[in-house]
Amino acid sequence: MIRSIFVSALFFFGPALLMFMLRNLFLLFKGWLRLRQLRKKQEHEVIDITPHKHGSPSMLFNIVAIVVGLVCAFLAWQEMGSGPEERQHYAPAYIDEYGKIVPGAMVPVEKSTPPTPDQSADK
Repeated sequence: MIRSIFVSALFFFGPALLMFMLRNLFLLFKGWLRLRQLRKKQEHEVIDITPHKHGSPSMLFNIVAIVVGLVCAFLAWQEMGSGPEERQHYAPAYIDEYGKIVPGAMVPVEKSTPPTPDQSADK
């Protein structure tokens, strides 16, 4: 009984599947021929889109690049040649003797002489 179901299903669906596959293969073959025909057609019509080298940059560009480079080099040399900045430290905010808030600020570090050996021995 099961064998007869398989045989009848094969002969019922088999031709339909075969015709479906042949139809799709025919459409694929037709599409491939159309694509091949379009490629052959395009071979005769070549469009060159490669960029052409225009030569070296203009004289104005070279001059501007050299001037900008020299200005940057001069500014860097000037910054390196300047003396050390004044050392500062942060004085935090506090309340003065009148009860007003004094905001924090950067204040210069007072230059003090290092203690002599006899001063450090006393401490």
